Amino acid sequence: MALRRISVIAAALLGLGAGPLAALPSPERALLAEMKAACGGEAWDRLQGWHERGRAELPGGQVMHYEAWHDIRTLRSVYAQRRGDVFATISGYDGEVIWNAGAGGRVERISDPAALRRRLRDLYVSGFAFFFPDRFPATFALLGTRRHEGTDYDVLRITPANADSVELWVNRQTHRIGRIVAPGETAELGNYREFDGLCTATTGRQGDGDPAHTIVLHVESVETGPLPNELFFAPAPASPPSSPQP
Repeated sequence: MALRRISVIAAALLGLGAGPLAALPSPERALLAEMKAACGGEAWDRLQGWHERGRAELPGGQVMHYEAWHDIRTLRSVYAQRRGDVFATISGYDGEVIWNAGAGGRVERISDPAALRRRLRDLYVSGFAFFFPDRFPATFALLGTRRHEGTDYDVLRITPANADSVELWVNRQTHRIGRIVAPGETAELGNYREFDGLCTATTGRQGDGDPAHTIVLHVESVETGPLPNELFFAPAPASPPSSPQP
């Protein structure tokens, strides 16, 4: 039952029953168009895959390197963290199942409803799905203008199908996302750079309001192009050691 539930949620997120872009209210549609134009415009429509490398500065001074792969047309993804040359954790979404793989070959398939809603929200944002509202169903609400540390933002609340809501704070001058706000967490984005004609923030400061919990992400490289289908599936669980023979 748990896997069937994940499949149903995934199908809803990936476009079954999605309405046309024209169904969006005009202010929200205009803002999305400005955001897309400010970071590459029609180049996004040709994008198939996104492979990102970077590092995360963790509380206490520890540094973790990461790689992320996103299939922009389906939101399938893989995220891997490593220490040195050894991968510590890997998580992914294969189009039906959200999974985690840890040390020792243990593989877990996520079935908790609250965890699924958060992960689907994160997949939507990290996969740039807001640039494709006719591909990935969601509701949009423009909440007005807010000011933060001297900068004015248009605040767009997005609720992807069967996922938690998130707010994108869009700089009114650059039309680029400066803040991502969700219950209990905020990410401050900056240092935008272009990769293959597309722009993305290369610095993200994420936290819950307590400086001791802040994580700083640095994007170091991005490659674009098709990604192999097999990349997104969970690794086979490690076999338990066989019992010694008498």
